[in-house]
Amino acid sequence: MGTSEVSGEADREAPGTRPRRGSGAARWSVGLLVGGVLAMVLPGLLRDGVCGLVACADVTPEVAVGRPGGSELAVVVPEGAATELQSLRLFRLDDESANSTSGSWIIFRTDESAAPERIALGEAPDGFDTRTELDGEPTDGLWVLDASFGCASTLVRFAPEELDPGFVSTGDPPVPIGEFESNARTSLRCATDAPGWQRLLFILGALGASVGAVLGIWVLMRRPVTDEPEWYAPDDTEV
Repeated sequence: MGTSEVSGEADREAPGTRPRRGSGAARWSVGLLVGGVLAMVLPGLLRDGVCGLVACADVTPEVAVGRPGGSELAVVVPEGAATELQSLRLFRLDDESANSTSGSWIIFRTDESAAPERIALGEAPDGFDTRTELDGEPTDGLWVLDASFGCASTLVRFAPEELDPGFVSTGDPPVPIGEFESNARTSLRCATDAPGWQRLLFILGALGASVGAVLGIWVLMRRPVTDEPEWYAPDDTEV
């Protein structure tokens, strides 16, 4: 075999090594897949941060019940959260009271600017009205305070006989009032439902991503399989 023939064959480009131009179907596949995923996750991420991608629970401020100023039982709302308090409901923890819609004591907000931080049990502070009067201050048994902040509530279970003067409880063992006020959580975050336009965008994004994925699989399956010719991998190693 002549030298010119060998060099001519060597100059040939091996099949499958030429750069392939992306087909229109492949570009559509990538565009639909990426656009669909962005349509599903981006609006929620921009609106609610990480909670737009995962289901975040409601976060409510901590509330305590105890005897912060002496022997009188009172509700303690941390500074910074008092303006968010909407209502208080107190009931004894037994079958009859727990199933009652009235409860043993209920007050509700009437003034949006009210910010009570200490509320004596049985009394309505400024900006609140009483719906159900308290018959008498709890002295024994197990009681539950339901502090509503609109979107969710903070529940405090307590036993009056276990609360010493100067101590309050958030449902755990009593702590000094100063410790509670220093460490109490004051943040309020309400889990929000996605608006209608975001739900529609999510459905369209999921549909687009699904079409893009199916189209991508079809493009891969349609790719031709080319066997290497004899001249590309000759058996004669001396050539």
